[in-house]
Amino acid sequence: MPSFDRPRATRDFLPPETAVRNHVQGQFAAVAESFGFQAVQTPMFEQAELFLAQSGTEIKSALLTFHSDHEEYALRPEMTAPVCRLVASGALEGSAESQKLYYIAPCFRYCRPQPGRYREFIQAGIECMGAAGPAFDAEVIAVACRILQRLGISGYALKIGNIGVFRNLLPPALDSGDRARVIGHLDRLISIDDKCRLLSKTGDAGLIEDLNLDRMDLAGLQQQADYSGPHAIEHRPRLSAGEYGELLPREAEATFRRVWSVENLIPDDTADLLLRVSRLRGSLAEVRQEARAILEGTPAVGALEELVSVCRHFEMYELGDFEAVLGIARGFTFYTSTVFEISSQAGNGGPKYCGGGRYDGLVEEFGGPPLPSTGCAFRFDALVDSFLAENDWSAPRPYQLYLLAEREEILPRVIAQAELLRARGLRVGVEVGPQ
Repeated sequence: MPSFDRPRATRDFLPPETAVRNHVQGQFAAVAESFGFQAVQTPMFEQAELFLAQSGTEIKSALLTFHSDHEEYALRPEMTAPVCRLVASGALEGSAESQKLYYIAPCFRYCRPQPGRYREFIQAGIECMGAAGPAFDAEVIAVACRILQRLGISGYALKIGNIGVFRNLLPPALDSGDRARVIGHLDRLISIDDKCRLLSKTGDAGLIEDLNLDRMDLAGLQQQADYSGPHAIEHRPRLSAGEYGELLPREAEATFRRVWSVENLIPDDTADLLLRVSRLRGSLAEVRQEARAILEGTPAVGALEELVSVCRHFEMYELGDFEAVLGIARGFTFYTSTVFEISSQAGNGGPKYCGGGRYDGLVEEFGGPPLPSTGCAFRFDALVDSFLAENDWSAPRPYQLYLLAEREEILPRVIAQAELLRARGLRVGVEVGPQ
């Protein structure tokens, strides 16, 4: 008889694991629906070109594709593109001025087998389509926080920013590819700074491993850009645990500044301004005061005030503290203004629970009308893991009642009784045999 193994980088879920995942999905849906979001489903596969249109050819190597009817299809790697395709098709026209949608769906990406990375995973998210203004951005952030609270997940950190600050500081003549590269560098800076800050608080050895990988990447960039200044990594190949927070962010800034100069991406004064802005983080009042002093007279002031408005609206929900971070960029070029992230405050960076923001031009890229939109997506596995870590939860038993028929001839009566109980919502088992 042949034997069959589970496909590589996939998982089976036994009944207790499936139960907790269903519970988390149910809590997610309950919170989303309490804010008026409605569930949507899209095909598990789409034309491969749909995902290339959004993310470019770099995503092609991660797509799981097949051919049928002389067409190339791909299992969906994420849900934003299918939802935008749905909205762009006009299927929702006339039902409401704005659409508040949510989804909990399996997605697929090709990846090398390694712990924590799978070729099939669940993505859960919410999208406000046709929704303009800071109130909608704030509501999306509030829904995300409410979902974590509903699951009993505490100790999370919320960062709110506005990518429009960076966008308005970059030279208008910079093409989209170079613009995305500079923003990606700035996003990397804030990621390194986050890990350095957490290392100083926790001393987590896992963070040192991550930062050493960051440092290796920076060393490669320094070599390519022929950097030999005071922050050259080759001059100090190893850092002590206490040196990361002070030295690594400076090494990163020096590296990217050199890359921008050598590749003639942005002038030095713009680089200075971007780096100063990327360091701004803290309470809304502090960041607003410092940022206004730096940005006064630049086109970025409007984005700063938009950030303030979103934060003010979010404060109305009384959901706790947050950090205003002007350096947050999320690494995606389709965001147009508000961006945010929610992550654990645990050691080794902790899991990132969700991230999102405003993407006003994305539906138009899929052939739809210009449509203001905002939303976020969750890492579903991170929700499940943290829910289990913070709650004393066990899967419900398969039966609430178990009826035993002592003799075969009374089995019809026992089954009839079991059916009455099941009709009332109870889980009932039946068996024939002695007590």
